[in-house]
Amino acid sequence: MKKGKIGVALIVFLFIGFVFTTTSAFSYWREVTVSNDVEIINIGEPVEIVVTDLNTSPASVNLVPDGYAMKINDVEYVTLSYEVGVSQELMNTVNLIVSTDRILIAGDDTYAHLIDIDIMGMGDEVIMDLYNDTITIDVVVRLIEPIDAEEAAESGLDESRVNVGDSLAAYQAINNQNVSFELRFELENKE
Repeated sequence: MKKGKIGVALIVFLFIGFVFTTTSAFSYWREVTVSNDVEIINIGEPVEIVVTDLNTSPASVNLVPDGYAMKINDVEYVTLSYEVGVSQELMNTVNLIVSTDRILIAGDDTYAHLIDIDIMGMGDEVIMDLYNDTITIDVVVRLIEPIDAEEAAESGLDESRVNVGDSLAAYQAINNQNVSFELRFELENKE
């Protein structure tokens, strides 16, 4: 009779442990916040680059890694759009170079590598044709889940997925913090 009670107690204990673990895993990313504070640097001598921010200032959202969106304000990516043109007629076709710089989380770059910024679906630097046109640049921002060696081993993940020394410390540093970055716009003559 005692074995039966111990077995039932063990099953109840394991079930409670499972529920707690599942709940804590789901709530792990709930409070990472992204604001729309993007600094734009205009570089363009002798022609001025005109950049228009097409983004509205919505209520703050919680940027979470893929698979962790659990509530209304949770998003797995943020898309930002900018209209780019030049202030003068250009004689020849030029290239517009758009790149990212100074990626910060709460003003710190320690975990900047966990922010994935994709410009026009072509990575963090793009070279595009620009010939007296106005073009729209779309930038997608994602948060990469911090994974340490211990977590990778426990989850059976490949070691190439390890991106931090301590995933809990990374989470605590980026939890509920703002992400900011600069976009650089430059012109270069085509050869």
